[in-house]
Amino acid sequence: MSLDRSNFDKISDVLADSVGGALDALSPILGADITAQTQSAQIHTIKDTDYSAVSPALYFNIVFVGDISGKAVAVFREIDLAVILKLLMNSDSDEIEFDEMGLGMIKEIMSQVSNKLASKLGEFFAVDASASISALMEFSGNDAVAGIFGGKELSECASVNVKYEVGTILKGRAMFSFDEMLVNNLSKYYEIVNDENTQQQLTAAANGQSTAAMPRKRQQQPAAPSVNNGQRANVNSPALNISPSSFPRFDVADDDGVGMPGNMDLLMEVPMNVCIEIGKTKKKMKEIMNFSQGTIIPIDKQAGAPVDITVNGQLIARGDVIVIDDNFGVRITELVNSKNNGIGS
Repeated sequence: MSLDRSNFDKISDVLADSVGGALDALSPILGADITAQTQSAQIHTIKDTDYSAVSPALYFNIVFVGDISGKAVAVFREIDLAVILKLLMNSDSDEIEFDEMGLGMIKEIMSQVSNKLASKLGEFFAVDASASISALMEFSGNDAVAGIFGGKELSECASVNVKYEVGTILKGRAMFSFDEMLVNNLSKYYEIVNDENTQQQLTAAANGQSTAAMPRKRQQQPAAPSVNNGQRANVNSPALNISPSSFPRFDVADDDGVGMPGNMDLLMEVPMNVCIEIGKTKKKMKEIMNFSQGTIIPIDKQAGAPVDITVNGQLIARGDVIVIDDNFGVRITELVNSKNNGIGS
């Protein structure tokens, strides 16, 4: 297999924007704003790819599944991951060890970064994509990348350099390399997108219609402008504009719903999940990691306030907690929006 260069000038921008957007997944976990600048992807042989800017480093490999398949290697500087781990552990120590627990914590957040990367690529081409990652390992250089990508150092890959900032706490660097299979798959989907748009224009011309009025199922947006000597600002919006489809209008039955009594009888036998919620709260990961037996967690509900009753996630009522024999129960004191949900009628 060889890397398809026919559409790479477009694919390189997609990869760069997706990597920058994927790092946004760190923001809610670390409780800080994330800004990222990426350079357009560059093609090199694995042997000639320069990882010196991110060394010494830890790395993990990403396997993409779904409509987009292929592999990637993500390389992060050790010094940057140590700062991230300190934030996660709420530690003031200057000495951070990448032990089993620490590596597991970093793997968890990098899994979210990788899934967001897959999601960004999927959004661009309007296809399904997800990702799974390996454990983090010490980066031994280009040999490690070659081993993941098939063992051939002369094979080509596409790499994206990224500089990112975590609030005012960290200025980090990382590098993502993508194998030939992934790049070729993206090139294939890029051609499909363009073929669909071209076919719409030809059909409109044959029918004497203006192509400007034709709906576009998927349409590539202009590439983001380059700034700062080839660095690209993170673009969060997908590069495709998906227009709403038109459907014929169907008459709606009267509100009394008497048209299909048999079907209603069937629906009445469908089991529903009823949940009683006393309250909830939000905590940062570093606070959760400090949970232990005896930890008290305040929630957003005052003592004596009625509890929420939900059905399949929808709030339908509130009530008071009671004790029935040896079990808890709830006495409904208020129906929520009963006119629309049909309860209590």
